[in-house]
Amino acid sequence: MNQLIRSPVYILVLCALLGCASNAPPKPQSVTAPGADISTLHTFGWQSATGQPTAAPPLSILDANIYNAIRAQLLAKGYVEAAENPDFRISYATQPYVIEKKSSPFSIGIGIGSFGNNVGGSVGTSVDVGGGDEEDTLQQLVIRVLDQPSNKELWVGTSAGDIKQGLDVNAVNKAVAATMNGFPAAKK
Repeated sequence: MNQLIRSPVYILVLCALLGCASNAPPKPQSVTAPGADISTLHTFGWQSATGQPTAAPPLSILDANIYNAIRAQLLAKGYVEAAENPDFRISYATQPYVIEKKSSPFSIGIGIGSFGNNVGGSVGTSVDVGGGDEEDTLQQLVIRVLDQPSNKELWVGTSAGDIKQGLDVNAVNKAVAATMNGFPAAKK
């Protein structure tokens, strides 16, 4: 019986089943505008959702947590916050991100068992007659860096995750850190 468990066929079947079970969110991505050297800039400010410069703190818990996490990331990278005439402005937005979980309508089951001296096996199949695909909704975080004088986009980063409306500060910090991973540190 121990030889049956160690068989490479069973290991392959198990790996295939586990491989089909994962449906991870997309990896964080970022892009810098051609010719933009953000690391030469030193100060940052904030841009409101309406596109106007702002120094007002956010009102919602989620916005406050994202604001604090972005601010901490920028300070750690050597940038200085400036209320007036910053080198660049930061804006961010969250939006729903839907992941479709595809499920195969056909499945195969394999079983082996023993009772006393007898060993038996079976193979079964089934076809899904209902259900179908499922959806999971995450939050997508988009952070933009805008040139102060021209208002041109210099950098954008995105990530998707489950940040539970900002109630879990650690989840927000991780999402912001992942999103800003490709953001360069300031040159001294």
